[in-house]
Amino acid sequence: MFGTITVLFSDIVGSTDALARLGERAWDDVRREHVTALRAALTEHNGTEVKSTGDGIMVVFRSVIDGVNCAIAMQQRAARVEAAGTRVGLRIGLSTGEALHESGDWFGTPVVEAARLCAEASANESWTTTLVQTLAGTQTNAVFHPRGPRSLKGFAQATDVVAVEAREANPATHFGRVEQHRVAGDRLVAQLDFWESLPDIQRVRAAAFAALAPAAGDVICDIGCGAGAELLRIATAVGPRGAVIGVDPSSAMIDECRRRADAAATFVDLIEADGRRTGLSPGCCDGVRIERVIQHVGDLPAFIAEAARITRPGGRIVVVDSDWGSLMVHPGDRAFRRQLKHSFEQVVLPEPWAGRLMYEGLLDHGLDDVESTMHLGRADRGVLPFVAGICAKLADAPVIARHDVDAHLAELEAAFERGTGLLAFCMFVASGRVPEVPG
Repeated sequence: MFGTITVLFSDIVGSTDALARLGERAWDDVRREHVTALRAALTEHNGTEVKSTGDGIMVVFRSVIDGVNCAIAMQQRAARVEAAGTRVGLRIGLSTGEALHESGDWFGTPVVEAARLCAEASANESWTTTLVQTLAGTQTNAVFHPRGPRSLKGFAQATDVVAVEAREANPATHFGRVEQHRVAGDRLVAQLDFWESLPDIQRVRAAAFAALAPAAGDVICDIGCGAGAELLRIATAVGPRGAVIGVDPSSAMIDECRRRADAAATFVDLIEADGRRTGLSPGCCDGVRIERVIQHVGDLPAFIAEAARITRPGGRIVVVDSDWGSLMVHPGDRAFRRQLKHSFEQVVLPEPWAGRLMYEGLLDHGLDDVESTMHLGRADRGVLPFVAGICAKLADAPVIARHDVDAHLAELEAAFERGTGLLAFCMFVASGRVPEVPG
């Protein structure tokens, strides 16, 4: 049976050298991790794996857009896989056209072309054709860079090749770009207050408070304290013999914390500093909490390392964050929901998977008694301006047409008005204890 498909081939670059360097067992572990990352990407972009090619896989798509976006996602996910401290190189070839489906496999020009493009691509590059670029248009999250005509084995004429790259992602969200906080002012604080007002967020905070277990006389540090809502609660728990320290790189947030503490007649110690470099003395705290920082900044290992440095042996570290890979939105057609989720995962947030990574991050740093609990986070109609801002980015890209964005937003607003709208995601509370000093 013939059909029009988009074909993707992937291949690991330098696998022979890596095998010789690492040994068969260690290299097989790396290869499995690499392929798992690729399969996660193809699942999210409606790809169907046809077969393994040893160091890669063959995937087909019914949509050119899905194929292009999947190539981007594969490169981004594969970049996280390392072999003895070195990134595992990935090359991808992508082609589209009529092909024959027979006995579970595909045959024809686009299959051969995708395989040849993959073989010719450089490490960490995805190569495709000008036909794919034309068909994808502006509907993907890609930018295309000409590589010129290339002679591919088995093709009589040279093929015009283009490289597929992701659009430049934000290095941090507006919460992470502290230089803009003075301009954002009250609007930024209002967004924080909105999220903190949600019942599910309050339940997550209660779970984090229980995991931290602040007691009278404790010294507790809140890294990324924001507007300071939890600082005041912790101050009540530790009492006048204890101390609370709020650390935030934003002078605007520090000022808001101070204003709220003064209004509550509560003393808090505030430090304007990056949470990865607090300047605090080693082991000076009984506990440290980090809430919804990693998703906006990334660099989970550095935050955990600093928290562990300033926490005494036996002290507790609690990390709270969202996992936007679990985003659920209703209503909206499948393509819109997929694109919205993709924006959170690949464009808007530096570390959209923060929630699922925290448990492993605490273990990797050698903490004891590591635990992680998953919680549901649901938003009410107050989230619509936030979603509208994300959709505006999609329209400006342009990934979705402006009139489609407006229609989807109107549908969401009507659903929330009726009580049937849904925007939900998973949140995680992970905790661990700094190991006691031996002896």
